[in-house]
Amino acid sequence: MANTHIIKSIRIHATPLSVWRVFTDPKVSRRLGGHYLTDWKKGSSLQWKGDDGKVYTYGIILDIEQEQILKHNLLDKRTKSRVNSVITYRLERNADFTILHAEEELTFSMRDDDFDDALEGWDMVMESIKDAAEKEEK
Repeated sequence: MANTHIIKSIRIHATPLSVWRVFTDPKVSRRLGGHYLTDWKKGSSLQWKGDDGKVYTYGIILDIEQEQILKHNLLDKRTKSRVNSVITYRLERNADFTILHAEEELTFSMRDDDFDDALEGWDMVMESIKDAAEKEEK
């Protein structure tokens, strides 16, 4: 299948803790326009709630290690049972920065134009995480 795998990485001038807080601390994640609803445990539900009060995504945490890895699936919004993709964030510590690796494995093949839009969306997400983490670091 084509157009089923997205891989992105970005260098962030912040500690892994600051990057991790972008995901886990609602005060920091609100810089991205919302926050996660979860207890941050493997097997728990994970939802993204926008600042407008709407829940936009639903999933389950598949793997989690503080400041190292967050892996979760994304479920179909209507059924909340069919898996649309699996997303993995890995944090790699370096001397003066952290590299955030993101990978999305889709369970279906996207049309080329939709896939291009998804790639652009991921670029924006990664830049937003970088911006929030670097502001947190200061």
